Amino acid sequence: MPTVQKSDQDRHPEKYFSSPKGHIRDRIIIHESADMPKNGRTFGLNGYLFLAKPGKEIDIPRPVRLMLDTCIVTESNHEEGDAKDTRDIPRVTYTLVKEGVNLDENGKVIDDYQGVGGI
Repeated sequence: MPTVQKSDQDRHPEKYFSSPKGHIRDRIIIHESADMPKNGRTFGLNGYLFLAKPGKEIDIPRPVRLMLDTCIVTESNHEEGDAKDTRDIPRVTYTLVKEGVNLDENGKVIDDYQGVGGI
């Protein structure tokens, strides 16, 4: 019996995002910061928008959470006579409350996405 090779998308669905449906969702809380408006900030991935308010829990698809991890700002400090010092700082900081909030006891995704927590 020939073996069927899985595609990269089948092996790593978190790297491919064409819709929130079918993805594992994680619950996060966005931290308050000087850059974060009190009424929240909208984040988008491939045309799907999610509104996150600071201090409030939101369930977002894992690819969106992983995208937030890659949003950085580079801060430069340069004082006269010193070498230039730079560092990368997360643009959005959050606390991960729970991974896989939409998984059943067998680890299968319960696909009940209805835009909860998103726009």
